Amino acid sequence: MIDAKFKWKLADNASSATVDNLEKELGISRILATLLAQQGIDSTEQAKKFFEPSMEEIHDPTLLHDMDKAVERIEQAVEKQEQITIYGDYDADGITSTSLMYETLLSIGANVNYYVPNRFTDGYGPNMDAYQRLWAYLATFLPLLGIVVAISNLF
Repeated sequence: MIDAKFKWKLADNASSATVDNLEKELGISRILATLLAQQGIDSTEQAKKFFEPSMEEIHDPTLLHDMDKAVERIEQAVEKQEQITIYGDYDADGITSTSLMYETLLSIGANVNYYVPNRFTDGYGPNMDAYQRLWAYLATFLPLLGIVVAISNLF
């Protein structure tokens, strides 16, 4: 195994009593209890809501700008069996969102593939050269950008 270049260090802004309580009451690791406490989750009730939110507590994706247009375009592509290519990202949340999008589109009958750029040759973020290479290989191209979500930016 390759040694990590950096070592994670937890900030010390969580109350020990809160961490102890979350760890004990929820039966979770001290690290997870600390992370929860650092986010302002200081009761077992809040933690349970965080891990198992109700539908009313989940952000409504239809509130995103032009989501209706995106849904309509995806439905059209699925119906016409157009090639949908997911342009992903190579980091952990990018790979996760790419695989979730891929599996979801497959489950509704889409003709789908994905492209995850090489960080050493393609760099970070959307890349016109990569788009042009994809365009050259695909007759129809519906770019769905892998969404890198920073949870704090949603709320």
